[in-house]
Amino acid sequence: MRLRDVLRRALTIRQWLALLLAAFIVPAALAVVTLSVHAYQRERAGIERAYLDVARALMQAIDRELASAQAAMKALATSPNLDRPDLRAFYGQATDVLHSRPGNVLLLLDDNLRQVVNTHMPFGAVLPMHGNPVELRRVIDSGRPAVSDLYVGPTVRRQLTSVDVPVRRRGRVRYVLSMQYFGERLGEILARQQIPAHATATIYDSVGRIIWSNRGSPGDVGDHAQAALAAALAHAPEGIVDDGGADGPGHVTVFSRSALSNWAVAIALRRSDLNEILWNSLVSITLGALALFALGLGLVGMVGARIERSVRALADAAIALGYGETVVAPVSPLREAREVGQALEQAAALLRERTAQRDDAERAERSLREANRAIERSEAFLRGIFEETPDGVLLLDADCRVTRANGQAEQLFAYAQGALVGVAVDALLTASGPAAGSVCERVRAASLQRSLDGTMQLHGRRRDGSAFPADAMASPLRERALVILTVRDMTESWAQEEALRRALEDKNTLLKELYHRVKNNLQLIISLFNLQVRSVTEEQARQALLDAASRVRAMALVHERLYQSGTLSSIRLDGYVTELCEQVAGAASAHQRGIAVDVEAAPLEVGLDVAVPLGLLLNELVTNSLKHGFPGDRRGRVLVRLERLEDDGVRLTISDDGVGLPPGMDRTSQRSLGLKLVSALTDQLRARFTLDNHDGAVATLAFRVAAAGAAPGPARE
Repeated sequence: MRLRDVLRRALTIRQWLALLLAAFIVPAALAVVTLSVHAYQRERAGIERAYLDVARALMQAIDRELASAQAAMKALATSPNLDRPDLRAFYGQATDVLHSRPGNVLLLLDDNLRQVVNTHMPFGAVLPMHGNPVELRRVIDSGRPAVSDLYVGPTVRRQLTSVDVPVRRRGRVRYVLSMQYFGERLGEILARQQIPAHATATIYDSVGRIIWSNRGSPGDVGDHAQAALAAALAHAPEGIVDDGGADGPGHVTVFSRSALSNWAVAIALRRSDLNEILWNSLVSITLGALALFALGLGLVGMVGARIERSVRALADAAIALGYGETVVAPVSPLREAREVGQALEQAAALLRERTAQRDDAERAERSLREANRAIERSEAFLRGIFEETPDGVLLLDADCRVTRANGQAEQLFAYAQGALVGVAVDALLTASGPAAGSVCERVRAASLQRSLDGTMQLHGRRRDGSAFPADAMASPLRERALVILTVRDMTESWAQEEALRRALEDKNTLLKELYHRVKNNLQLIISLFNLQVRSVTEEQARQALLDAASRVRAMALVHERLYQSGTLSSIRLDGYVTELCEQVAGAASAHQRGIAVDVEAAPLEVGLDVAVPLGLLLNELVTNSLKHGFPGDRRGRVLVRLERLEDDGVRLTISDDGVGLPPGMDRTSQRSLGLKLVSALTDQLRARFTLDNHDGAVATLAFRVAAAGAAPGPARE
């Protein structure tokens, strides 16, 4: 076909487009109407879904508060004041809880539903029965927390709700804790949320009664929801209710009910407000459709002009294809022009495809080169870490043979570079000790990074046969069936441990020798006192020497006990007291005189600074009881009781059933050497010392001992 014929046909294209445009107007108008109706429905559904999401969020805020109140009361239910019970202290504790919780009143009721604590009333005031006994009885019977519906509180005389938590003691419910909420207190939680403007937010209990409403009055509390909304609340966890406006302006209400409390939060929007929102949206959509229609008209004109140009541009497109430029064949109603245009587009597409393949190949090659460089850098970094680590690192395969080793490992085992590859780990490490075995088996059993030096000792074996103490840590790589084994030379560490152990043994030996020599020296002093007694005829002097020998014997017994103890720093006070009392009783011939000396001592360890003054005190007090409490042929009993008190306290009691103390006597009334010594030793122990008559003489010494060897302090009885 000649170019002149093609141009002649192209001149009729605008006429065809005019006919097409006339046929397009009616369907376009129908499409605009259909689009408007669809947009109205979709926009309304979107608004309803958005309000439903808000209702869910508000209900979740209420649920969080109720769950938090339950948690707070469960914590309060563990109060030890309910075990004693100390209700006054619990009243103060409950008042403190209300300072940090948004509840209004906190109640404590016993299992007969009687109020025993009410923070709204002063403690001790006469309290009425609870206003919701059925709900509380259900909490006691089930033993589970619950959230109540509206009821009238007898003390506050208004409608409220509560969170009720059972309090168990010894396997049964003994009390019920009830946190009461006024509606406006719950409303404060929703007020902090973003309630949509022009919307009414209302909280309903499980039977559809109003707890709070942001646009209601206090008199609305307790009113039932409208019939349509009440029916929906009773049958669905959430939904949308449209009352149709039969009795008023009409509302659309969305609601969401809680699974925790069975309450619901409803958001109501007047139909007039909803229609205004939808109308604004519909106007926007209609204007957009008209704009699109106008745009379509412009496009039709542009397409017609482009069709004419496309026919004339076929020659230019062919030339562009030859130069490899982008070819866009114009859309034309002419068959010949379409065929030529399609051929040109196919050729252009094939050319673009080949060009794109070439570009992709070049980009892939560049990416591969960059990835290889990154891998090389990463390998160099890891190789540096592997080689520079101060410990020997071995990479073992499934047969426990070395596949790779760093330079430190080769130096550690005295192997040449690369000579460790293929060597079995059992040839490099051996184990000794009660749990010794194959090192390879221990490595295989390692489930995570851990040291192998536990119940066994490891030794490394160099290539020349020499050995060194070692520690090893295995780190399995399960996905590659490999194990990283880190080996460290422990020669220096073991030498330090051995030196410390020997120093400790030397110290213990010297300390035992010191105690032994002190005990022998004190025993020598006792012997000198006994020899001196034989040469003294005056009774007062003889008694003074015997008393001094007895006191030295008490100190010698302490050092003997320390020498025999395992710790060398403390002695068992019960054994020491028993043996000391036996020595004092033997020296005073208590058994021959018919006097029994009994000891009741609790197990207790003390240091030298407590044992020596306590032994001297005990020696003086028991000696005084045997010497002065049983004159003539009087028989009786001396009881020595050593007790452990609270807070590391100790109490020593020496009592007898003898003649007792002279009238008006205490530790300051007599200034004998014995009582002076008792007073000084009492001050040294920072103890409390008392003398009393109770069917005989009773001496009590109370002090504190924080730990064996620690400084004593006064006891709290």
